Amino acid sequence: MTRYNFSPDEIEEALNILKQADQAHRAWHHSLLEGLLCDQPFSKSITDPVSHTKCGFGCWYYTSVSDAIRVAPEFTALEKTHKEMHDKARTIVERFLKTGKVKLDDYRFLSGKKDELTLLLSNLRDSIVNQQHSFDALTGLINRKSIGLILEKNHAQAIRHNAPYTLAMIDIDYFKSINDTYGHLAGDEALKVLSHYFSTSLRDSDSVGRYGGEEFLILLPMTPLDISAKILERIREQVSQLVTRYEGVDIQLTISIGFSSFEMGKAVWEVVKEADQALYQAKKSGRNRIEVYKDTLAVRHDSLAEAG
Repeated sequence: MTRYNFSPDEIEEALNILKQADQAHRAWHHSLLEGLLCDQPFSKSITDPVSHTKCGFGCWYYTSVSDAIRVAPEFTALEKTHKEMHDKARTIVERFLKTGKVKLDDYRFLSGKKDELTLLLSNLRDSIVNQQHSFDALTGLINRKSIGLILEKNHAQAIRHNAPYTLAMIDIDYFKSINDTYGHLAGDEALKVLSHYFSTSLRDSDSVGRYGGEEFLILLPMTPLDISAKILERIREQVSQLVTRYEGVDIQLTISIGFSSFEMGKAVWEVVKEADQALYQAKKSGRNRIEVYKDTLAVRHDSLAEAG
């Protein structure tokens, strides 16, 4: 799942522009038809050689849009279609003013490009909306719902191919004290620092999501338990060297990690629950450590929960 790093303001602007672009080009097309069929004058939005850069969408596309949106594949396709549509309209008008006729192939090409543009605008809008619903606004990581969908898909593949995978639940140690001591903005900064580390340090095949609050979930596909333990220990050690700098103060971070592995017969929620129980044990055992799930942990976890 690709993250384009749209800010909330960029999302709002883009959605408004895309809505206006669709409406504006429908009106633009009607204006063209009125000129061809009803002897109305053609506007400069049709006859200008660079009209594709001067309409509302073109101004946004070529001058205002952010780099985050430019990397979306639908965005690149839009430029070609949009320019071809404007160029063909201008060609049709120039020929019409000389001959009073419109070639059928030209008109069909223009209509096809108009429909193609409408589809691409819709696809880009859907892609941007999907970003809103799939990623955590603060950290940029996949949100809980999206990581859940990835886990289910990976779990189904693991069953089909009897392939190993490991789930790790991660919690920032003493996160409440960071908020209480330095303020919630400092806590937000710590979350962003840790999320950036996860995004840049894991393998391309791995997935990480913000599970809630200061908890994260990491999926290590095609990774047996012994290899996962080494990866997670490396993560724990490197995070302990991270520093969150907030208003001139350096805040050290440590994390606790609990992990469990897939076995045939387990449901995906069982693997998540086991990783969570292992995380509980890691925190109970002193924090800043990793803990693998063992069957005895479930018994101890339930007993402590009842006692507490």
